[in-house]
Parts: sequence; structure tokens; C-alpha cells
Amino acid sequence: MRKVLFLFLGLFCCTCLWVQKKEKVACIGNYNISRMHGFPQEDKDFAKGVSACFAGMASGKLLIAGGCNFPEIPAYAGGSKKYYRDIYTAEISVDSALVWQRVGQLPQAMAYGVSVSTSNGVICVGGMNEQGALPVTYRIRVANKKAIIEALPSLPCTLDNMTGALLGSKLYVAGGNKDGNASNAFFCLDLERLSQGWQVLPAFPGAPRVQPVSAAQSDVNGQLCFYLWGGFAAPTEGRAASLSVDGYVYSPVANTWAPLPDVVDETGEAVSLGGGAATAWGKHFIICMGGVHKDIFLRALQKTAADYLTHPVEWYRFNKRILAYDIRSQRWQTITCTPDVARAGAALVTCGESIFYINGELKPGVRTPEITRITIKE
Repeated sequence: MRKVLFLFLGLFCCTCLWVQKKEKVACIGNYNISRMHGFPQEDKDFAKGVSACFAGMASGKLLIAGGCNFPEIPAYAGGSKKYYRDIYTAEISVDSALVWQRVGQLPQAMAYGVSVSTSNGVICVGGMNEQGALPVTYRIRVANKKAIIEALPSLPCTLDNMTGALLGSKLYVAGGNKDGNASNAFFCLDLERLSQGWQVLPAFPGAPRVQPVSAAQSDVNGQLCFYLWGGFAAPTEGRAASLSVDGYVYSPVANTWAPLPDVVDETGEAVSLGGGAATAWGKHFIICMGGVHKDIFLRALQKTAADYLTHPVEWYRFNKRILAYDIRSQRWQTITCTPDVARAGAALVTCGESIFYINGELKPGVRTPEITRITIKE
């Protein structure tokens, strides 16, 4: 029997909702959600909030870089998208205040790539800007309040709107637009053997995926694997539009992909994570949140209506669930539902017991400067 306790007093607290079988299983039910205060104000356009920025932890500080928005004319009115290159950092404290400092710039304005935190800085891969898609890889380190940019091996192609995760010393990226086309691409860069460059790995099965989510987590045998869900692809000649709710897991040891259970909510309804975000949590969980609504967005991919961009935020029904996948039971759990995560293109950064969910769009073309902190305990 599912039990729900929903309380809003500046934060949400509820018991978890398990789907599929009614067996007693471990769940995540201990968490807080709070809105942070403070966002960079030096650039009035950037201050309106961005989507698809690069983000991570560097020298113990929260770091954001790049991103894009429609600062003047809205997207539905034909406005131009603006890309950014500034890099900002902020100290993390127990309160809800973030004080940002501009510490440098990326070599170029960019967004829609992959970023991961490492012990030696934040690595940013691929993406795009006004001139097109990019093959670049950079490492951002921060010393003496200044960003230090190091160029790492470039991808063998341009790649944007993909996903990625760090497994030990190896950085994996999957999906996205490869040289302009939705793909099943899968690449790996060994950070301890940079001279080898990016390696091409077996493509994941099924439909190509733009804006999927991924995380690195140990399987039931303790082997670190790459987990992938969600994504979508626009129609092309010979291929219909697609929106994926299924997933696959890649084993580096076996060098093969295997299917995963579809993403579902507390009622068993399929959930799209396309445009969402994911992260490993603890030893057994993967936390996922945000993303477009599967039916509404698929209809838009199939045939975009003239008024698709003009509806109010609520009409788009972006995913407002924080979901957890348990590696051991292979089941999905809804931790809670909150409008604070109903975004697409938000960046996600983990720090200790906290997840920072940064900016993103509330509807197509409309960004938010909000940053949400989700604190979870198993």
C-alpha cells in the first residue's frame, strides 16, 4: 500500500512511493528542498537565467560557465538565442545564500555540452554556440580566484546535446547531435592517458537520443557501469520522430549494453527524462529529475503547431518528480513531486549530501535564474 505524506513549509517532505510490486524494499524518504538566493548580476542578460550551462565543483566551490537564453525578444516572437562564456564560482555554506564571483571566461561562448567534476577541476565537453556545434574539450581549474583553462583532446566530431558521466578516471559521453544529426554515439576519454584521445565505443541500441540523461553507478556485482535513459530525436527522411523512456546500461568490463527498466512514476506511467538531469546517489541509487512531457513533446516533434511556443508554463507539463532508480531491485521510486524541478536543460551538481539544480527553462525559450538545493539522506 502506497503512503504519501506531503508537507510544504518552505520545503517538501514526504515518504517515498514505490511502484511495481508491493514488497518491502529500501527507499529514500529523508530529504529537504530549498531555493537558494543569489545569482550573478554583472551581466544583465545572464542574470535572467540560462539553460544548458556547464557546472561542477572546483576547488571546493560551485562553478557555472556558459549557457544560453533569449534575453530580449521571446523565442515565440522570433527572438535570437544568446550564448555566454563567463565563468562564476560561489562558496557553499549551510544557509541558502550564494555569493557569486566572476573568475574568468571560456575560450568561446558555449552551451549544450557535458560537464563533470573531477579532483582536478571541471571538464567541459562539446556543445554549441551561434556559429554551430563544437568538438572541444576543456578543463577549468580555479586558483587565486582566477579560472585556468586547459585544452584537452578534442572529440573526433562535433557533439552537442549529449550526456556524460565519469567512471573512475574515464569520461564517457553518449548520444546527442553528432555532426548535426541525432545519434547513438558513445565515446570515452581516459583522463590518465590523454595522449590516446577520445575512443569510439559500441553505440547504444535503439533510437538515437538527443538530451538523454546518464550516471555512473555500481551494478549488483560492484562493477562501475554507465546508465542511460531518456532522450528524443526529431524526424528525418526515413525515420519518424522518437521519444525514449527506456534505458540501457553499459558494462566497461564486457564492453556491451544491456536493457534497463523504463522510467515510471508512482502510478506506473512512463516518464520522459529527455532534457532532464541525473546523478548517482549513495551506493545503490540514481536520482533523476526534470525533463519534457513525453506526449506533448512527441507531438511537437512530429508536427510543430504554429502556437506551440505560446502556451503558459503549466501547459507543457514538464516533469516535476524527483525519481530514484534502485540498482538492486531494478525499480523506480518517486521521492516527491515539486514544481522546483519542473525544468528542462537545468544543470545538476552534487556536493556532499546536496544536489544543486541550476537554472534551466520553465517552458520552451523561457529560462529561470532559480537554483534549488535538494538534500537527500538514504
